[in-house]
Amino acid sequence: MHADLLRADAICVVDVGNVAVGHPTLTTSLRGMATVDVTLSALTHPLHSGIFGGPAPDAVAGLIHVLASLHDKDGNTTIDGLDDDNVWPGAEYPTEQFRREANVLDGVELTGSGRVGDMLWSRLAATIVGIDVPAVQGSVSAIQASARARISLRVPPLMGACHAQEALVSHLQARVPWHLRSRIERIDASDPFMGTLAGPAFEAMKAAMEESYGRPITTQGQGGSIPLCNVFHEVFPDAEVMLYGVEEPLCLIHVPNESVAPSEIEHTALAEALFMRNFGAG
Repeated sequence: MHADLLRADAICVVDVGNVAVGHPTLTTSLRGMATVDVTLSALTHPLHSGIFGGPAPDAVAGLIHVLASLHDKDGNTTIDGLDDDNVWPGAEYPTEQFRREANVLDGVELTGSGRVGDMLWSRLAATIVGIDVPAVQGSVSAIQASARARISLRVPPLMGACHAQEALVSHLQARVPWHLRSRIERIDASDPFMGTLAGPAFEAMKAAMEESYGRPITTQGQGGSIPLCNVFHEVFPDAEVMLYGVEEPLCLIHVPNESVAPSEIEHTALAEALFMRNFGAG
């Protein structure tokens, strides 16, 4: 890589969004991510659940046992050796706003013992993003020989992703019941990131966004991960890295019916033009 050719005073990562349509927002932190696959095996092949059920070890039941250990009764992520009590220091994410934007069903409780901002931007979050077991449709009365799940662990700022991944692996291994055979694969790990909160580029971007949107900016954390930000910081440690974009919560990024409000594109494009004019002149 020809780093000198790409050296910059400011780097803009336009892959996040505002707290709401029309509310200019700079994202100041990203959670990292560590992913593992866990496979439990008990039998050489599936068995009839009537003839063998009871004493025959069930790999699916064993996997459920292991996965259930990742959360306590309140829904907090619980992994041996990892503290999970950080508090988000910035503006709070109102609970009712989050419920609306996350489409939480009426009467269903939010998980975790912290505020929304704490849980979303400053704490661990273990999610079972995939699981290999027979589908209900077409299933038969059989004990499964093996079962597999993929666990995505979001890692809060100031915690190393590889450290969190190793703790997750140890936690899972310690919970395997009945001496089932286990295989845990480390899929990927990317560290959290802290963006720029001060400096001439930050001030120029703040002024540009406020002029474009006609209101003061706010800051937020981001529960997702953008590994490229860490690469920028490592290669260009003196550059100010700022995160913003058009992906406000209602655009439903990465899910069906994803869309972007045209006004967000308009205001963000104008803010970028104002930023380049003002920062370049300054």
